[in-house]
Amino acid sequence: MMLPDSRSAALLPPGRDARAFRTAAGGLVLGYVAVQAFQAHVFGTFPAPASAAEELLQGAAPLHVARSSLMLVWMFALIFISWVICAQGMRRRPILAGAAFLGFFMFGLFEVALRSVELFWTQIQLPAAYLKTADPALRATILDKVATFQSIQHALYFPLMFAPWLGSIGVFFLFPRTPRIHWALKAGMAIAIIRTAVRLLAYAGIELMSLAFYEKIYFLLVVVEFLPKAYWLFRVGDDQG
Repeated sequence: MMLPDSRSAALLPPGRDARAFRTAAGGLVLGYVAVQAFQAHVFGTFPAPASAAEELLQGAAPLHVARSSLMLVWMFALIFISWVICAQGMRRRPILAGAAFLGFFMFGLFEVALRSVELFWTQIQLPAAYLKTADPALRATILDKVATFQSIQHALYFPLMFAPWLGSIGVFFLFPRTPRIHWALKAGMAIAIIRTAVRLLAYAGIELMSLAFYEKIYFLLVVVEFLPKAYWLFRVGDDQG
C-alpha cells in the first residue's frame, strides 16, 4: 500500500512526521554516544578487580548499576534507530531493508536479554546474596553462577555480533551513492562492518587486534561509527531513500 505522500519513505509517516522520526532517532544516536562516554568513565574509575569476588561486588556499585541500566534502556533505542534507518530505504529495496532490520532486531533482542540478566541477577541479586552469607561454600556457589553466566554470555556474543554485522552490510548497500548525504551513513556502516568483522574473526582464532587494544579504542570507534549516522538522520530528506 502506497503512502499518501509519494515523497515519504515507506513505513514512516509522511512529511514533517517523518522528519520528526528521523530527528528523534538522531537524538537517540547522540544519547547513545553520551551513554558510551559515561560507560567509559565508569570503567576507568574502578581498578581492575583482583578476584572474582571483587569483580562481583564492583558490579553492584551504584555507578556500575547506573551504567548497566542506561545501556539496557538504550538497547531499545538502538532498535528504534535501526527501524527508522531501514524504513527510509524500504520503498526502494524492501527485501534488503527488511533483512537488514531483522539483523539489528535480533541484536537488540540478544542484548536486552543478556543485559537484563546481567543487571538484575549478577549486579543486584547475586552480590546481595553474597554479602548476606559468610558461608564459604555458598559464596563459592554464587561465584560459580557468575562464571557460568559469563561463559554463556561469551558464547552468545558470536550470534549477537553476527546479526548486526549482516544488518550493517545490508544498510551499506541499501542506499545509492547519490545524493552524497548517503555517504555519511555508508561511512558509519563501513566502520561497523570492519569493527565487527575483527571481533568475529577472533572467534575463529584469527586475532587481528588484541582484546586489550580493542577495549582501549572502543569508545573512539563508537564515536566515528555513530556520529555520521546521527548526521545522516538529521540531514536526509523524505525523497532521499
